[in-house]
Amino acid sequence: MGKLNPAASFLVVMLALATGACSTISHYDRAAYEHAVNVKVDTIVLMNKATGSYEEHQKEIESLVTELDKAYEYDRGRPLNTITVAQWNILRDPDRNLLGGFLTVWKARGALNSTFVAEKKNQIADAFDQIIQLESGKLKRLLKD
Repeated sequence: MGKLNPAASFLVVMLALATGACSTISHYDRAAYEHAVNVKVDTIVLMNKATGSYEEHQKEIESLVTELDKAYEYDRGRPLNTITVAQWNILRDPDRNLLGGFLTVWKARGALNSTFVAEKKNQIADAFDQIIQLESGKLKRLLKD
């Protein structure tokens, strides 16, 4: 078998890189997009109630956490989805300053100041928007599986 000329070799390498680059992130998934949008809306609705007692809303909080866990696990089970999973981890982490931390603070304080809630809603909505935009920006498969 003969050697490829430099131009052909370059083309083969570029084709291999392009093919590999296309498979570094998962494809668009409608269910993942819908999970993120739905849990964002549910989160904002619940956060509006955070000026009230945590205990009063504990069942709603537990339900929201379950929905977050479902969305996270769905995305975690998808191949080539490490960026989205990392975003979910940051959003859910009780030791950080997004939703997980918000729920921790709400539980510790019992009720929250409306100014604090409004600021955190903006930050948390932005974090959800990043997850949603990442999903909506993924390539849609041309052929149905």
